[in-house]
Amino acid sequence: MKKIYYLLILLFLPVFIALPQSQFNFNVDYASFKYDSSSNYIEFYYSFPGAQLTSVKKDDKNIIEGLLQLHIINTKSNKDFLNKKWRIPSIALSKTSKEKNKSLVGMVPIVVPKGSYLCTAKGSDNNNPSHKKNYTFSFDVVPYSSSQLKISDIQLASNIKNDGVNKKSIFYKNTLEVIPYPTDIFGKAAPVVFYYSEVYNLDKADDFNNLIFETSVMNNDKMKLYLKKTKIGNNLPAIVKVGTINVSKYPTGKYKLILSLADSIKNFGILSSKEFFVYNPDIKKNIPITKNNSGLLSSQFAVLSDEECDKIWEPSEFIATQNEKDQWEKISTVKGKREYLYKFWKKRDKNKATPINEYYTEYFKRVKEASKKFRYLSRDGAKTDMGRVFIMYGEPDQIDRFPNQKDTKPYEIWTYTEIEGGVTFIFADLTGFSNYILVHSTKRNEYHDENWLSRISTR
Repeated sequence: MKKIYYLLILLFLPVFIALPQSQFNFNVDYASFKYDSSSNYIEFYYSFPGAQLTSVKKDDKNIIEGLLQLHIINTKSNKDFLNKKWRIPSIALSKTSKEKNKSLVGMVPIVVPKGSYLCTAKGSDNNNPSHKKNYTFSFDVVPYSSSQLKISDIQLASNIKNDGVNKKSIFYKNTLEVIPYPTDIFGKAAPVVFYYSEVYNLDKADDFNNLIFETSVMNNDKMKLYLKKTKIGNNLPAIVKVGTINVSKYPTGKYKLILSLADSIKNFGILSSKEFFVYNPDIKKNIPITKNNSGLLSSQFAVLSDEECDKIWEPSEFIATQNEKDQWEKISTVKGKREYLYKFWKKRDKNKATPINEYYTEYFKRVKEASKKFRYLSRDGAKTDMGRVFIMYGEPDQIDRFPNQKDTKPYEIWTYTEIEGGVTFIFADLTGFSNYILVHSTKRNEYHDENWLSRISTR
């Protein structure tokens, strides 16, 4: 059995909803972080309602005690991984209005190997066992890759301290003291959501300068009520991302906090999410909440630099009309370029019912592939004739290659059977340095030369 550490802390954490005394307000939560190639470091958070715990006199002191039990079963082997109890003692709380709402909050961190697990967390009043509450939940341990960008689970907190921290506290990590909040209910009594997460393997990113970190909050109707985007700015092996969100004006309901990391150029992204609840009985649902997610601000174009806008426009221009190209040339500000790119690609979104522009995603997936596949010397493959055709029309249905013909220079014929009843593109290496250019196509509005064979002849 691996050694398990735990700590108890008394905090002013509110009991949000007046509950019958028979309903014991014990809460539990967890978050998983990177440990090694075969295990994750999982923190189990718990809170006991101080006002609902029975006090008994011991050594002339009034003592309240919680009893915590964690029973974790490996579902594949059906064997216990952990089955342990902890007494959570404290000096009894006074009956003052503030201290009545104190909670006993703590954490049990455990290194858990790869696998699927079922956990039952039981909390009870050790001096009155009839006051109890159980939670049963399953979780999977998938070790974080050492080579791919990953975001850890999100830990919700009642406070995150970066000044005057207690380095001996079990809540101390990465120069911060992160106080757990397993209740996960915010609002009138706890108006600020604190969150903590870790991002791994930034040093493995192809170009960390393109990475955008986004924090957003979505309500149960899939509407974003909060959005913040920042650039990563470094390529350390791991970084910590923390923040706060004021939910004092959010109506009562369920919400989702989403942390995502995206490459605006290569159209790559990862995310981690966490549900939480808001209890604001004085806020009506029809009271407007300022939303900054609509349109451009929620898109991948909102934080692009001037250079990044130009970089995205280069392959976009392949499918632009002459009028659209002329309009682009007239834009002189980065704000204008962002708005134009957003509208340009929104117009081409074939399924506006989904939050993702699938056409844009697929298009820039081909841009990335073409950049590598058709590179010529130091020239980006996306800027070659083959790269352009590949980006615009996709992978050919058939490729016929003629690299060593006696009477012609090397050439290739690409056939697309589903376009205009069947079209071909012919590329030839006219210089002998493997630089294939388009010499003929049967596709409308593409370069057309019926005498292409004489052009590539070596006679």
